[in-house]
Amino acid sequence: MRYTILSRDSCPILSIYTMGYSSDPAVTKFGPGQRNQYIIHYVLSGKGFFNGFPVRAGQGFLITPALLEEYHSAPDDPWSFLWIISEDEKMKEIFEAYHADEESHIFQYHFLHEVCALADRIVENHNTTFTAYEMLELFLNIFKHHLESPHAVPQTNAALYVEAAEKYIRNNLSFPVTVSELTQFLGVSQPYLFRIFKNTFSKSPKQYILDFKLSNAEKLLRETTMTITQVANSVGFSDVLSFSKFFSAKMGISPQQYRKKF
Repeated sequence: MRYTILSRDSCPILSIYTMGYSSDPAVTKFGPGQRNQYIIHYVLSGKGFFNGFPVRAGQGFLITPALLEEYHSAPDDPWSFLWIISEDEKMKEIFEAYHADEESHIFQYHFLHEVCALADRIVENHNTTFTAYEMLELFLNIFKHHLESPHAVPQTNAALYVEAAEKYIRNNLSFPVTVSELTQFLGVSQPYLFRIFKNTFSKSPKQYILDFKLSNAEKLLRETTMTITQVANSVGFSDVLSFSKFFSAKMGISPQQYRKKF
């Protein structure tokens, strides 16, 4: 027996197409062949094989579009598993959090109770359609545990500060962000911020901010019809003359000349 639930629409955040559960050996097998979908399998019980690699309860395997795949239960101890299917390209980034083995695409998980609870929900609502947001919520209730997984590589304090600094700069592109403002937001000293940026990007925080503004200004000049004043405002310059001077000093030509060139 194959139990499934389906999404009745799509979600701009992340679309989960369908989820299913089965313990039937006739269902829990495929291939050899390939599919153009992102598929996650969680093995709840029993044993089986994925592309020749053994997979048991507490493990799972990932399938990406165009991956040649073949899987089936072990005859002496058939597995039961839960699957999640999506056609959303954002799943490529989601898969990174699973820390699956690069060769076998097999991952470990330590929250069997939660996966079994989702399997029960699928069985109870067999052939029911859910909204895309309800499907996403069901998936996130499982996925969040991967972020707490002991297999995840912990970030250093420096990496966390750099990530937070990048996000702050990105989200405040239209404002004149200063290094002093950045250190105050992060709660670190300027020498420490300077050191971790040098180690990570081989440039100072100030240079990183200016380069980020410049690259975004170039993109806007090339790809939009915004006026020079609008571009200047968008990258944190309230004075178009200051922006033109900054751009010309970096690029060797004025914003107007750059736009004509490209």
